[in-house]
Amino acid sequence: MIENLQKAYVYDIHIRIEDDKVPEEGSKLLVSEIQQGVIYEKNGVKVIAFEVDHFPIKPAFGYRIEYKGRSVVLSGDTKYSKNLVKYATGTDLLIHEVIIFPDTVNKSDPRTSRIAHHTSPAQAAMVFNEVKPKLAVYSHFANPFRLNDQVLIKQTKENYSGPFLLGEDLMSFSITDTVSVTAWKKN
Repeated sequence: MIENLQKAYVYDIHIRIEDDKVPEEGSKLLVSEIQQGVIYEKNGVKVIAFEVDHFPIKPAFGYRIEYKGRSVVLSGDTKYSKNLVKYATGTDLLIHEVIIFPDTVNKSDPRTSRIAHHTSPAQAAMVFNEVKPKLAVYSHFANPFRLNDQVLIKQTKENYSGPFLLGEDLMSFSITDTVSVTAWKKN
C-alpha cells in the first residue's frame, strides 16, 4: 500500500523536491507494522494498541493512551469487542465510534452491510456500562440512513445513564479528576 501511495504522489513529490527545494528524505514514508501491545513509550506517554473486532478487516486496532495516571481510549473501527472493554476499563475518556440506523431495517437494503462492522448505540452503551469511563464521547459517526442525532442520543440513553456526548470536529478535552470539554470556537 505504501509503495503504491508513493507512486500516486510521484509528481507532487517531484515538484516539492525540484521547485520547493524540500529535502528528498522528507518525502519518504516510514512504516512500522504494529501488533497488540505497547507501541510507543517516551517522556511518560505510553500508547498501547489492542485488537478490536472489525471483521472482515483484520487486524483492526483501538488505542489506549496513558500519561501521569490518566488515560484516553480510542475504539477505532469496531463492533462490540470484549478486548476493547478489557483495555478501556477504568479509562478517564472513551472515544468510541458508532453507527446509527433505524429500529427496523430491511436486510435487503445495501446499507445494512455496514451495520455488521460497527457498533450500534445499544452495543456502545453496553461498552460504556462495562468500562465506566468518566466521559464517553461518540466520534466517527456512521449514519447511512441519515437519521437525526436525537435518535443516537435516545438509543444510547435507553441503555446507559452515565455521561456521554456527541463529539465535534476540533473539540478538545482536559483530563484531571474530571474530564472537561471545550468546543472549537468559530470566528
